[in-house]
Amino acid sequence: MKLLHLLCGALLAMAAGAAAAAPYDPPYEVPAAAAVDEAALRTLLPAGAQLLHGPLLLPFGAHERGWLLALRTAEPAGGVAVWYLMPRPGDAAHWRLLRLRDPEPADAFFDIELRAAFAAGPAGARDLVLLERYTRAAPAGGERHDTARVLRRDGDGVRAVPELQALLDGVADAAEARRRLAPAYERLLPKVTGELAAAFASLPVDVVDLTRLERLQRLQPGHPLYEVYDAANGYLALRGDGGRPGYVAALFRQADGGAVVAVQQRWPEAQRTRFLRRDGDSWSEVTATLLPAWREDDDCTLPRRGRTIACADGRRWAWTGTGFQPAAR
Repeated sequence: MKLLHLLCGALLAMAAGAAAAAPYDPPYEVPAAAAVDEAALRTLLPAGAQLLHGPLLLPFGAHERGWLLALRTAEPAGGVAVWYLMPRPGDAAHWRLLRLRDPEPADAFFDIELRAAFAAGPAGARDLVLLERYTRAAPAGGERHDTARVLRRDGDGVRAVPELQALLDGVADAAEARRRLAPAYERLLPKVTGELAAAFASLPVDVVDLTRLERLQRLQPGHPLYEVYDAANGYLALRGDGGRPGYVAALFRQADGGAVVAVQQRWPEAQRTRFLRRDGDSWSEVTATLLPAWREDDDCTLPRRGRTIACADGRRWAWTGTGFQPAAR
């Protein structure tokens, strides 16, 4: 409420006649070379901008690492922006630039400090937490207020999490913020049973471009993108949405007790299929080893029942427990 009063005062002052904002239009992707280190990242700043916080390496969503930067743009806009840059899955030449906060007209009337920025939440589903302090100097008010933004990956974008932000009103200390958020994060991930669900939730983001939370949510019956999850047979299918692919996955158990997971990204007119095996805490792609002649964009159907992959051109591949063998058509 206190921050609302401060903002109202600033907006009234704007109505009395504030300078027009300068154009602000950062790109939505940058060359990978521009994100290689702190020096390269500084070249992305708009002319006259001042770096307020970072560059800081933090995980976000399913990404293990990315760069966070907070900056104040030059006058007459004079607003505060916060960016997060992360690798683009499947495109080694570019990084995504997510606009976590754009300059706002009222920024010109505040001294805004980003007091802390950190990642919170379970692995593979990290949120970003920004602790901000708004101050208006006397005689305009001489007031200050501490507030927070809790931001979550959502599809190709980012959304705020108001129910978590409300827990941090007036909090200026990162340790206290973490303490208040901990109970919510302990119950964040939906429960889904079965070996395939656990595997699918942990696959690398360049194979499944969804956060761990999004994956488990979509495996809940009743979710609009849920199609099928057959835990007993090790098979799942999820619909795509908004130009993003759907996913089909099948589990092939190995004779030695391990397993191979086949994962398809599916679009209306195309698909991509890869095979992965867990090695300790990480995943290794084994497509070329198991199927040397495999073309990952072939139109093939993963089995829900049985162990045979059927392709549109008539080829069939049967799982033997150690690898795939051509099967009779």
